[in-house]
Amino acid sequence: MALLEVKNLRTTFRTEDGPVTAVNGLSYTLEPGETLGIVGESGSGKSVSALSIMRLLAKNSTVTADRMSFEGENLPDLSEADMRKIRGHKIAMIFQDPMTSLNPVLTIGEQIAEAVRLHLGLDKRESRDRAIEMLRKVRIPSPENRLGDYPHQFSGGMRQRVMIAMALSCNPQLLIADEPTTALDVTIQAQVLELMNELQRETGAAIVLITHDLGVVAEVCKNVLVMYGGNMVEYGTAEQIFSNPRMPYTQGLLASLPRLDDREHRRLEPIPGQPPNLLKLPPGCAFAPRCAYRMPVCDEPVPLYDFGDGHVARCFLYDERVKDQRPIDVATAPMVTG
Repeated sequence: MALLEVKNLRTTFRTEDGPVTAVNGLSYTLEPGETLGIVGESGSGKSVSALSIMRLLAKNSTVTADRMSFEGENLPDLSEADMRKIRGHKIAMIFQDPMTSLNPVLTIGEQIAEAVRLHLGLDKRESRDRAIEMLRKVRIPSPENRLGDYPHQFSGGMRQRVMIAMALSCNPQLLIADEPTTALDVTIQAQVLELMNELQRETGAAIVLITHDLGVVAEVCKNVLVMYGGNMVEYGTAEQIFSNPRMPYTQGLLASLPRLDDREHRRLEPIPGQPPNLLKLPPGCAFAPRCAYRMPVCDEPVPLYDFGDGHVARCFLYDERVKDQRPIDVATAPMVTG
């Protein structure tokens, strides 16, 4: 049985300008011990999909799904009290900005100890010992002396380590990390990622890593889910996505990355245009207005095409019905071969 199963997740927000569909029919499964990377530009629905699972969205949101289960339990069916028992215990989350996620008026030790007292039932002394143990695990120097410090007394990298310590203090089966290396320099990024990998090996937790950084995904993720305009547009192993991307959007993301092995010093190719306005999504493929391979059929709903071994992509380029159509504006880019 999969640890996490998400089927046809749809999240809509009510706004003064009208309904905004931030996640539109997302489906995936996650096995115990697996690391899944969810990538895409800002506004693609990555963070909203995670907050939908955690049931941490504002009251103006509506979340529906055919299935959204954790360890066989359908999360939308749980009461808020039962959800609180899972949230922070069995499912933990590391948020983007540790300075705003940590309580500025509570010490680091108290914030970690509060979670383990609530979920593990430890007394005051045991929870203090657990807080020291977790800070030591994330390599905070002299953890006994740092328990009484406040978040502002830690550097950005150290605050992120504290967030990891808090998230893992109750031995969760699933860790959701939302941009855990944002705003950190590359050296600290590498340390944080290695720390997450090491703790995953120790605890066996599954990880959902939400990021816009494909380099991070290539380093730590087994499987990759690419989102655009609230939709999953490609899914596969990291090797499949990086060596043979099928969706033009995924190809564009990879083409815009600098490469250390680029001996020809090729220019980086940014994706033209802007991400879609979620209030006015185009019919059919949301990426079509920015795509060099656009065809008239792209105005229709796009199915997922299966390339074998779990690799799927949402693009009409691989449909037999359109193989004789001439894509629009192909002069600047070679045709994708399926």
